[in-house]
Formats: sequence, C-alpha cells, structure tokens
Amino acid sequence: MRRLVTVVPAVVIALALSASSAGAQLRPRRQAALARAAGQRQQLQGEQPAQNRAQLEQRFQQMLFQMTRRRVGLTDAQMNQLVPVNRRFEQQRRQLQRQERETRLSLRDAMRDTAQVDQSRITGYLDKLVQLQHQRADLIEQEQRDLAQFMTPLQRARYTALQEQVRRRVEQLRRRNGANADSSATRNPTP
Repeated sequence: MRRLVTVVPAVVIALALSASSAGAQLRPRRQAALARAAGQRQQLQGEQPAQNRAQLEQRFQQMLFQMTRRRVGLTDAQMNQLVPVNRRFEQQRRQLQRQERETRLSLRDAMRDTAQVDQSRITGYLDKLVQLQHQRADLIEQEQRDLAQFMTPLQRARYTALQEQVRRRVEQLRRRNGANADSSATRNPTP
C-alpha cells in the first residue's frame, strides 16, 4: 500500500488544491470557516507546522490516489504503473517550464534594452521558445505512448482531462495568491 500512495508531489499538491476547492464549493461557507479556525487553533496549541504539513501531504496523497483511481477508472496495478511514468514526465515538464520561463525573461530584458537593441539576441530567444514548444509536444506524445501501454484510450482521455483541470486550478490559485500578496503589501507597506 505504501507504494501505491507515493503519487508525484506536484500532481499531489495540484490535485489536492483541485479536490479541496471542489469540496469547499459543496459545503457551506460557515463550515469552511469553522474548519479553518480549528486548524488555526491547532497550530496555536503548539503543534509543529512541519509535522502538520507532512501529515496533510500524506492525507492528500491518499485522497488523491483514490480520486485519480476513481475518476480515471484505474486498477491498483495500473496505478502502480502510473506512478513512475508520471514522476518521469512531471520532472521533464518542470524542466521545460523552467527553461521557458528563463527564456521569456531574457527575451523581455532584451526587448527593454532600447538603447542597444540586439536583433540577433531577440531572434535567438524566439527560436528557443519555438524549440521548447516542440519539445513540449514531443513530451506529450511520448507520455501518451507510455500511458497507452497500460491504459485504455478512455482512461487516457480522463487522465489527461484531470491533469489539465488540476493545472488550471493551480494556476488560478497562484494568480489569486499573487494578487492577495500584492494587495496586502499595498495595505501594509513595510517601512
């Protein structure tokens, strides 16, 4: 069972955020507020935050394992095959995202340098972005081939839809948290 619970951390967190938001939509706001208050009381009573986080992550992993299994319709054997495939492709996806972010930042800086616009540098960054998009498409294609070894087409479609839903939800939460951080910084400026 321990092996079954080791879902990739990024997917676990993303699915957890998706699942928790779905659950929050189903229960009344009052219950959600009470649950947050209870969690804050526990922290105030001296529980170690790192221990709480580890326990929460473990519970989320178990919940997400079951949710993925149920929504996609996977057996335990299929879940055991999914874990290493997912881990490998998630690592590659993160690397591509990191490279793309760095390239976009470099392109932005090159475009801002109006005193000495270096057209060849800008061309290089644009070419790199196109290359990264090709790599992303190749990665998706390879992932689908690997998943096809143990999933039916319907399961692959469900899994792909679940991944996309989770990614969108994580991005929404990032934007919302970024906006909240910006608004709290303007309300409480540091001296």
